Amino acid sequence: MASYDQSVPSGTSRPPRPAINYYLGTSVLCLLLASPALSQETKPRKDGNASDLKAFTLEPIVIDVQDGDAGVVAKTSRVGMKADASILETPQSVSVITRDQMDTQNPANTSSALRYTAGATSEAFGAFGSYVDITRIRGIKADYYLDGLRIISNSGSWLPQVDPFTLDSVEVLRGPSSVLYGQGTGGGIVNQVSRRPQDEASHEVSLQFGNFARKHIGIDTTGPLNEDRTLLFRFTASGLDTNGQIDDTKHRRLYLAPALTWRPDDKTSWTVMGTYSYEPEIPDYISLPAVLLGLNNSPYREIKRRRNYNDMNFADSTRKQTSVSSFFEHEFDNGWKFTSNSRYMHVDSSLKRSTVYGFSDVGGVPFLKGYYEDAPAESTTFSTDNFLSGEFDIGPTQHKALVGFDYSFGTIKNELYTDGPILFDPYSDDHNPGKIPDFSASRAAPWKVDRDFNRGGIYLQDQISWDNWLLTLGGRRDWFTSDDETWSYSLTSRVTNYDDSAWSRRIGLSYQFDSGLAPYVSYSTAYDPLLENDWKGNPFKPVETKQTEIGVKYSPEGSNMLLSAAIFELKQTNVKTADALHLGFNTQTGEVRTRGIDLQAAMEVTPNINVIAGYTYLDNEILEDTRYEGNSLTQVPKHSASAWVDYRFSEGALAGLKIGGGVRYQGSTFGDPTNSFKVPAETLVDLGLSYDFAQVSPKFSGALLNVNIGNLFDKDYVSSCTSQLYCFAGERRTVSASLSYRW
Repeated sequence: MASYDQSVPSGTSRPPRPAINYYLGTSVLCLLLASPALSQETKPRKDGNASDLKAFTLEPIVIDVQDGDAGVVAKTSRVGMKADASILETPQSVSVITRDQMDTQNPANTSSALRYTAGATSEAFGAFGSYVDITRIRGIKADYYLDGLRIISNSGSWLPQVDPFTLDSVEVLRGPSSVLYGQGTGGGIVNQVSRRPQDEASHEVSLQFGNFARKHIGIDTTGPLNEDRTLLFRFTASGLDTNGQIDDTKHRRLYLAPALTWRPDDKTSWTVMGTYSYEPEIPDYISLPAVLLGLNNSPYREIKRRRNYNDMNFADSTRKQTSVSSFFEHEFDNGWKFTSNSRYMHVDSSLKRSTVYGFSDVGGVPFLKGYYEDAPAESTTFSTDNFLSGEFDIGPTQHKALVGFDYSFGTIKNELYTDGPILFDPYSDDHNPGKIPDFSASRAAPWKVDRDFNRGGIYLQDQISWDNWLLTLGGRRDWFTSDDETWSYSLTSRVTNYDDSAWSRRIGLSYQFDSGLAPYVSYSTAYDPLLENDWKGNPFKPVETKQTEIGVKYSPEGSNMLLSAAIFELKQTNVKTADALHLGFNTQTGEVRTRGIDLQAAMEVTPNINVIAGYTYLDNEILEDTRYEGNSLTQVPKHSASAWVDYRFSEGALAGLKIGGGVRYQGSTFGDPTNSFKVPAETLVDLGLSYDFAQVSPKFSGALLNVNIGNLFDKDYVSSCTSQLYCFAGERRTVSASLSYRW
């Protein structure tokens, strides 16, 4: 009898489950209470971009909520330079997913918003990963930020999630960025930019229905609270109730995001934002062995990929997250500006579930091994980032300088209790064991971690221009301390104190041609002390990253187009990878090298035609490791490409109709660290339709219907594997219809 088994990852208790009607009712009530501007006379909004918004706290790119004609091309971004800057002047590869693009493609989460972004692999966990956002950029897991501050929490199934309805845009910075942002993985940054209070009143209500019994409501309202417009508000809320693509799974969520801006004059702005998210039900995180999904030269009959092999009598996973953020900005009389951004965040995740880890061949029949998990987790963190920025001249050179410090601290706790294994036949119609799990043995020898950490750094950047030359110089010093108390399947705890520091740097040189062409070369580094442990409870070593990038960007003045291409080599030490011997845990390799090419295009070909396209080539190799040297990482395709085109009819019988479609290709990926098998490539097609009812009658102005179909041909595929026993079925066809009204 052949036996395959691995340890388990994570799972906790749930309060009573309110109905979605409660969510929607609460959202509407809060909207009415929080929106005095609803009774004020509304005014038409002006077209906006980053250069029009000097008075706002973070100067975001604002998308016109009346008709969405800000388009899919963003030419400025904050993520690359930590201040509004032209993407042409940023010496790294940058992409921006605008609100207009999200309205057209209607992503269910931030991961799906990145489907047409070069270099980003955002849905490797397929239909099982809809409730977490995990993205690889250039083959390395990216850091998620919200409004310029890193989201720090437990990893994996315990991660928090932001509803994309509450976002104005999503910014992607590829490659190491520790000089400005501090300790990070080095793959890149996904910065989620929230909708902010505006000084012109506008409001939106959106209702969405789709397959898998999907129901979503979104409410957004903003405007001034007084006549002189020194107080501005915004309130965004959403409610979600949907079945998962795996049988008997559900996802329910209430998300609230109030915000208030005080702007006493044109030099000072202070915005306070809050978020509250409660999910009384989140889907089970399910994986299946490769040999039962038709991979790895399987001798077994393939099992049903959409079937739920868990015991749904023990399914009680919940998640709650709250945050309060402060964004202050003041410009002095000499033109220098002080910016102070801070956030408190608390995430309470509770996973109670059964799941499959491993199988045993009994007489030629593969019996799956089921385990029960009780895995509570909690994180409480505070982050602050403060800097001065200004401009000055020295001789013939002009300088844009930025100097600052950031600091974060917090406590991260997680526990894992298991009961199992229980063998069952996956081909049987009934595999439910009807068991009440017993965690007494696991609680007597628990796996749990209690970690306190402190992170701090000081940084300096100067962007020096002379004629058309632009030189960017940056340096940073980071400090990190942590105190870990771990129990690794024993009654005895071990206390580990960790203290480390490191330098990070970035240098970039570009030439800004008057034609809009901007070639550049850059070198950047990153440092990241991971807040995680291996299966024995040992803390991970810090990850260090170095990248050299040569690229060119093109955006002719007066055009609505941005083209970019980059060639890069990226090296990482102590890279975190899936532990093939202990499922759900991670280990570290010695050194990984990635060489590649990124091509990205966003353009308005005509006022009625938008095109978004991207291609990425990655050559990934583990250079140093005692077990996997010469191999490639899992979940990293060598080739990936995407293209989206939409056309809006402005005349004739079809006036008001927009039709769009896209194709996404992801090449094959290795399925385990030993590279013993591959997950096949996939090509998926998406479709989007919208209709503006103002074309029917002016009295319907502001009413918009959207219909979106993902994976149009319902292709059944495996999205990725991280080991022979840990594979994920891809997302099947999704259909949704949204009716929104904006005024």
